[in-house]
Amino acid sequence: MLLRRCQPCESRELRAWIAQRHYTRSAPPGYVVALEFLDLHGQRIGGMLLGRPTSREIDADLWLELTRMYFVDEAPANTESQSLAAMRKWIRKWLPQIKGLLAYSDPTVGHTGGIYRADNWAPFGRTSGGSQSWSNRPNRHAPAGPTSRKLRWIRSP
Repeated sequence: MLLRRCQPCESRELRAWIAQRHYTRSAPPGYVVALEFLDLHGQRIGGMLLGRPTSREIDADLWLELTRMYFVDEAPANTESQSLAAMRKWIRKWLPQIKGLLAYSDPTVGHTGGIYRADNWAPFGRTSGGSQSWSNRPNRHAPAGPTSRKLRWIRSP
């Protein structure tokens, strides 16, 4: 089950596929790019959603945030980091105006950023935690309790 192709996916079905399988059981609406990853047989093994940065202080014309990523458990080792490299290559070709990428990992669920380190992303501090920005956005509901402090990662495309 080797990675064969990274391609954009226009269907909302990829978002639903990721949300159904991701540990949060959700995927944010309003992504800018949805990329699916196929194996040598053309079967989907993963997907990524990239959107506008959630921080309002980051220029959304120059930055994209990796809002969700999911790969099947049967995928070989290093598939995620290889897919991050494929995603960056796709962005360089099709979205050359993008100068920075942003991602978060949640150490409270064991996501310490190993896949980002393997693809040479730089750690860029932690979030403050909390949910102060959720209540003022349409059609969104604040989490039940305070959110954990995430690790922030940045990289050039």
